[in-house]
Amino acid sequence: MAIKTPVDGLVSPYDLSSDDGYVWLKGNLHSHTTNSDGKPAPQERLDGYVEHGYDFLCLSDHYKITRTDTVSCPDNFVLIQGAELHPANPFGGQVHHFVALNIHQDMDSQRLPPQLVIDAVRDQGGSIWLAHPHWSSVDILRDTIPLRGLSGIEVFNTTCRRMGRGESSVHWDDWMSMEDKIYPALANDDSHALDSARHDTYQGWTMVRVAERTSAAVVEALATGASYGTTGPQIIDIQLRLSDQSTDKSRVVEATVVSSEAQRVCAVCDAYGTEYHEHGKSFETATFPIRANARWARFEVIAPDGTKAWSNPFDLTDL
Repeated sequence: MAIKTPVDGLVSPYDLSSDDGYVWLKGNLHSHTTNSDGKPAPQERLDGYVEHGYDFLCLSDHYKITRTDTVSCPDNFVLIQGAELHPANPFGGQVHHFVALNIHQDMDSQRLPPQLVIDAVRDQGGSIWLAHPHWSSVDILRDTIPLRGLSGIEVFNTTCRRMGRGESSVHWDDWMSMEDKIYPALANDDSHALDSARHDTYQGWTMVRVAERTSAAVVEALATGASYGTTGPQIIDIQLRLSDQSTDKSRVVEATVVSSEAQRVCAVCDAYGTEYHEHGKSFETATFPIRANARWARFEVIAPDGTKAWSNPFDLTDL
């Protein structure tokens, strides 16, 4: 049985060639300004990310859209219009936190059921993501499984890390296992403070593989999985093949992960997983078998300084 995806199959960014014009762009999809509860004005927030070498940004203020035409940015910088929306949670958990990207009409999300908020974002041609579920005490079975149309999950959030609940990888895995569906992920800052506070900026970002510098191209790459999230390490390449160890009853996939300097690479699968290491030595290429008969796998690259990168999941059933 094929694994389901939120779109017509996820795309490996490593199959998108530079010969065809594809490049990596670095960005943050979750930030706040004085239009909600952020400390800097919209232009100051934008200028900070431009100055730190980012290629795209969403000013995702709570409840309402911060319009892209109210700020100015370099011609080659991609500004994505969006908002963080908060419908009440009818399932028993805390209020929902959704990051909506590429939307153009405001909505009173506090007065709408969560499914109607998701539907309204999609009707506008946008994508909508489950934000920081670990920090929000989301129970995937209770609060998320009843919903349809979410694009994926925020696996890392800098602001939430500073409050002890920054990584939501277990929520990600639970969600995919419960639905037998693979979802892409984002890594974001959720920046609220001024740059001078050195608090919640430039510590988590998403890399996308695109052929053009437009909002539509970035959002499409995110939704189709042509991306990865990171707090530091680069994931340069991931290649998968059926191993010579495979038999009719034991299907083994071998992975090769090329990255910046790493101390460990983990393959997290639909059941269990595998870790590659070189006994305390750092490395940049890891080739190793994934647990037999795994249906999907995602990869975590852990650098010597403890920072981490998360690949999107790969469907292993169609190799």
